[in-house]
Amino acid sequence: MAVSTGSVIACLKNIQASQLGNKRNIYVYLPSGYEEQIERHYPVLYVHAGQRAFGPSSPGNETWQLDLVADELISTGRIEPIIIVAIAHVRPVTRNEFYHYVDAEQEAIGIGGSGIEYEQFIIDELKPMIDQRYRTKRDRDNTGLLGSSAAALCTLHIGMRHPNVFGKLIMMSPYFVDAQLDVQAENGLREKNLYRLPDTIPDVNMWVDIGDTEGLFLPEQVRRVVQKMLDRGADAKKLAYFEQVDACHQEADWGARVRFPLLYMFGQEGQPTSLELYGRDVIGLKGGMKVKVQARFQCDNGLSQTLLSGEYVSNHPEVLQVLADGTLIPHAIGSATITLESGDLTATRDYRVISELTPVVEVCMQAKLTPTFRSSEPWEEFIYGGMGMKLMHAGDGHYEGCYHLPRDSGFSFRFTRGFRQFETDQEGNPIANRVFRATEDMSLHYHIQAWGSASAKVEIGGFLK
Repeated sequence: MAVSTGSVIACLKNIQASQLGNKRNIYVYLPSGYEEQIERHYPVLYVHAGQRAFGPSSPGNETWQLDLVADELISTGRIEPIIIVAIAHVRPVTRNEFYHYVDAEQEAIGIGGSGIEYEQFIIDELKPMIDQRYRTKRDRDNTGLLGSSAAALCTLHIGMRHPNVFGKLIMMSPYFVDAQLDVQAENGLREKNLYRLPDTIPDVNMWVDIGDTEGLFLPEQVRRVVQKMLDRGADAKKLAYFEQVDACHQEADWGARVRFPLLYMFGQEGQPTSLELYGRDVIGLKGGMKVKVQARFQCDNGLSQTLLSGEYVSNHPEVLQVLADGTLIPHAIGSATITLESGDLTATRDYRVISELTPVVEVCMQAKLTPTFRSSEPWEEFIYGGMGMKLMHAGDGHYEGCYHLPRDSGFSFRFTRGFRQFETDQEGNPIANRVFRATEDMSLHYHIQAWGSASAKVEIGGFLK
């Protein structure tokens, strides 16, 4: 498949993974000029779940459109030309290749992990084949891994185990923590760590990001792991972190921001041109809601990053204290202005301390099947509206449920009545995701037009099913 800039995507069919006992297609993006510049060698980026890396998107079959992003960045000279190797994911039957250490039963009962065998396939079988067939730069500093969600967890583990092979690790919306709703927990969640870090973080370049509308994939969970990496010796100059406002857990959102890690890994270093403080500006003196200053900067090459620490100053520290990592500590009811200086840039934001703010809110949800919907089957006892949001049938096609959710968490979902059986419009077409942010106690009311078939993968409340 060719595009107007001259780049080409080749398909290597039925590539055998010996220890996994399966075959898959491999899609190889060759940048414009590859065929003509026969003396040139190229860095290589390996991408998990590669069947969704390239090509146009369609309802129920979203892609990253990574080829278009690479075309633009290369043609404008913002990154060097690279080869992208997209590895198709084999849907797990008994084993999930993205899990190294923790069984994948949180996704499907009876599914185990085969991450070790999958990394063996990439390192011992796929990479030598790619290096032989194409003009690659084979050293670790020119070899990268990219994955999202569980594939980002896999990227972390492969990268930590083989820093001599992969010197660039891109982890987008990583599934570092499995979170389930738990009304007994202070933050409304029961959390289980899925990641494993070595005692000393190897000297590699890392990009880690997260959207703030990814359901129970929370920025604070990802930032917590990033801080552990720094505590274990990761070079702060080689570890980039980014929080994307209003971004969901889906291909379209990953594709929209993948230019940032590509710029970070394969572009020239840019100079910061703007600095901004954003996010929650109301803090509770009591209640247990923890708040950090959100700070991001943008560079002249188009790169955006979130600052993990900075020189913060409060004009009223007796009201609101601020730590170097942006943590806000309230001392009295009132107002304060926080200032951040970074190089020649300065940003300020006003904050207000109120008497109390809890870390969870109650969200009640009602869903009603539209009057035009007629089911030939009995009503389902339950339907599902997102991560852990089970709605009970209350009679005559009405469903309802109430949940304690982390305050400020954002959700993007479609209702489902079972595995891959999602709501559609009356013609059976996919509908846009429903989106809400749990900033306060609220009641939500929805109408479901129809139930569709299981013809395509859909994102549910920030979790891939």
